[in-house]
Amino acid sequence: MLRRSTALAVTLAAASLLTTARLGAQPVRGTLREHLDPTRLVAGSDSFVVIMRNAPRGWQRLSVARDGTNWLLGDALAIDGMMSQASTIRLDAALNESSLRQEGLMMGKPMRIALDTRQGRVTGTALTPSNPAGEIAIDVPQVEGLVDDNAVTPLLAIVRWRDSLAFSFPVLASGKGTVADFTLRTLGKESVTVPAGQFDTWRVELQMERARMIANVTTAAPYRVVRMSNGPAFEMQLVK
Repeated sequence: MLRRSTALAVTLAAASLLTTARLGAQPVRGTLREHLDPTRLVAGSDSFVVIMRNAPRGWQRLSVARDGTNWLLGDALAIDGMMSQASTIRLDAALNESSLRQEGLMMGKPMRIALDTRQGRVTGTALTPSNPAGEIAIDVPQVEGLVDDNAVTPLLAIVRWRDSLAFSFPVLASGKGTVADFTLRTLGKESVTVPAGQFDTWRVELQMERARMIANVTTAAPYRVVRMSNGPAFEMQLVK
C-alpha cells in the first residue's frame, strides 16, 4: 500500500533550518517515473503527526483511490497557526499526472492551484502568498519526465530503492510555474521508530532548490514513507 508523507510545497513553506549537503553517489539525470514500480501503488490511507521543534503542531491525512483507470492522490493537512490545505492529484494508468487541484490558507491568506496537462503543456492558474501580484497564469511545456512538486513525496514509497541509487529529474513548482532539477539518493538503511511502530527503512535524501529533506521508506511491503524530516525544526511521523 502506498503510504505518503507531507506534500512537498508544504514542507518547503514550513521548514526553517535547511542544509544543502550532498552525500553518497553522484546523481545521473533521468526521470522519476523510470524508477517507479506501479505494482506498489494500491488504494489506502495514512495519518501523520506534524512535529515542529519537538512539539506536535498539526496533522495530515493522506489517501490513494482508484477512479476507473486513473489514480487519485488526496491530501488534507493542518498546521496550527500556519496553514491548512487540501489537494488532489490525478494520475493516469501510466502514472503521468493529468491534473492538480489544491485549495487552502497559509498564514490566513488564501491559496489555490488548478493545473491540467494536455497536448504537451501544463496550464492553469495559481494563487499563493508568495506571489504579491495575486493569481498568475501557468503555461509551461511538459518536458520529458516533468513531475509536479506536489507529486514527488507521494511517489517516494513506490521507487525501486537500492544501494547507491542517485538521480536528478525535472520538477515543476506548481505555485509559480518554474522548472528545476531535484535529486534523490539513498544514504543507506536504518531502523526507525514512529508512533505507528518500528520499521526497517531506506534512508533517502531529497535535494530541492532551497531545501534538503530526509525520508525513511520501508524496505519491505507494504511500502510506506514513515518519516520525513528537515531536522529538529520540522518532522512528519506516521501514526497509523
